[in-house]
Amino acid sequence: MFGYIKPQIPELKVKEFELYKATYCGLCRTMGKTTGCVSKMTLNYDFVFLVLLRKVAEKRTGEIKMRRCIVHPFKKRPMLEIDSTLEYCAKTSVMLTKLKLKDNVNDTHGFKRLLAKIVALVSVFFKKTDKNLTSLEALLKEKIDALGALEAQECDSVDSVSSIFGELLGAVASYGLDGEIATLCTKIGYHLGKWIYVIDAIDDLEDDAKSHSFNPIINAFGATLTDEDKDILRLSLMLELDEMSKSVEALDFSAHRDVEGIIKNTIYVGMVNQVNRVLKLKTV
Repeated sequence: MFGYIKPQIPELKVKEFELYKATYCGLCRTMGKTTGCVSKMTLNYDFVFLVLLRKVAEKRTGEIKMRRCIVHPFKKRPMLEIDSTLEYCAKTSVMLTKLKLKDNVNDTHGFKRLLAKIVALVSVFFKKTDKNLTSLEALLKEKIDALGALEAQECDSVDSVSSIFGELLGAVASYGLDGEIATLCTKIGYHLGKWIYVIDAIDDLEDDAKSHSFNPIINAFGATLTDEDKDILRLSLMLELDEMSKSVEALDFSAHRDVEGIIKNTIYVGMVNQVNRVLKLKTV
């Protein structure tokens, strides 16, 4: 994934921060156990958000225990115990990493292409995808292929390409759920995916212009953004956050108040600051 989905740490309560760290460390441990130690190198904060969302959706609270790890061998750290939610997020993280690596090799040029190939070779050490997720993996591959097709056409519609990535994350967020909670998670994932795709394209603007890699922002606005362009893109990104927040506010957080604090901090502060950062605007 990308690593843009982070809370504003100083704004978290102590209990929220401890839970956030425990979730990150628990996901890292789960990846080592279920998808292979090498896969832990791909861990980032985006999937911590997914774990927390799925905890609420599945009505799981999770258990935290003090454990040591290879990175911190001398002092125990709080970690969420491995459960089906963490296992699902670990497996989908690896699934998306493999698909994204393949896409990177096809799409990038020069050093970035070489780096993508090297990392793709390392990915052979990841454990195979769970057979129970075969249908999800097929759907995600279909979406990645659709993205690749638009990129090959040098598509200049930011909405078209970002919508496909939104559909992809909507499927990941809601897989295995049903009813109203599935609808809410699909919407959250959809708008989150659109937001990620656009902000990543903006963040990569200079590098992609130099390497002549596909970037829908360059195709739509050019390699240099004017103040007016930035206003348009910021409004677009903030509208995605607004749509996502409508579904988040509809979630039942009654048994997950600390999770509620983390998720809302991430959307209303952390992700807003990411928008301002990539557009070189003043942060909150």
